[in-house]
Amino acid sequence: MVLVLRSLLFVPGSNYRAIMKTPTINCDAVIFDLEDAVSMEDKETARIFVKDAIEKLNFPDGKMKVVRVNSWDTGLCEQDLDWVVKEGLDAIMLPKSESKDDVSKLDEYLTKLEEDRGLEKKSIKVIPLIESHVGVLKAYEIASSSDRCIALAFGALDYYRTLGRTYFKFSEEQYELLFARSMIINAAKAAGLKAIDTPFFGMLVDKKGLEREARLVWQLGFDGKLVIHPNHVDVVNAVFTPSEEDVKQAEEVVEVYEKAKTMGMGAATLRGKMIDYATYVQAKELLEVYEALIRKEKV
Repeated sequence: MVLVLRSLLFVPGSNYRAIMKTPTINCDAVIFDLEDAVSMEDKETARIFVKDAIEKLNFPDGKMKVVRVNSWDTGLCEQDLDWVVKEGLDAIMLPKSESKDDVSKLDEYLTKLEEDRGLEKKSIKVIPLIESHVGVLKAYEIASSSDRCIALAFGALDYYRTLGRTYFKFSEEQYELLFARSMIINAAKAAGLKAIDTPFFGMLVDKKGLEREARLVWQLGFDGKLVIHPNHVDVVNAVFTPSEEDVKQAEEVVEVYEKAKTMGMGAATLRGKMIDYATYVQAKELLEVYEALIRKEKV
């Protein structure tokens, strides 16, 4: 199955009403949050709600159930994992990921829980969340640290704090995030993973600002974006969904290249532009994503 991660919606693990609405939201993944969105006194309640959501909520095929646990340095991560690792969980998001050791430790603990609970080996995937200058500089090390990893995600708010700045100072162009975003994209792609951008931290009602930011990171190479409000899902999905023009062009590329291949040629041309094998593979991948989205919409 093609992994499609355009929009990944954070939902506070302690908000029962929000959790119960998640099956109806058209996001590609729901991230049940046990970390920043949950106060210390509500951690235990959140674990119970999230455990029940994993067991009982019915999601369509391709829509993932992800849990953002607390980071290792809080001393709460193992308790979170003990509660939520069960049949129905698709992935763990690990915040404050700064080294391969952080991910390797999670991999080992997940392996133990899978064995103890009779779950399929390596069935639970990992999404490291990079939120610091250290994590950015070690992005490829993190991305390639475990075969459980399916994506790298960027948390700009905490990252910018590690530079001694506040997100209230983000510029409209966001040049200050370009290096971190570029590092994360290239590390993810080099490791064969998806790259997921930070949530939009502008006004919740500023959908034009959200769309502008989403288009910027799409252009950089991200595959999707974290979302902190259901009203942002459709905007993000629209930006990261191949357009009709993109699909038509990809179909033409595939047709032209495959025809050239039957004639013993290793390349072809389409409207004056060269079509080589790499262009052909890219077009095939775009069509696979589009077909996966069509199947998802029909469910």
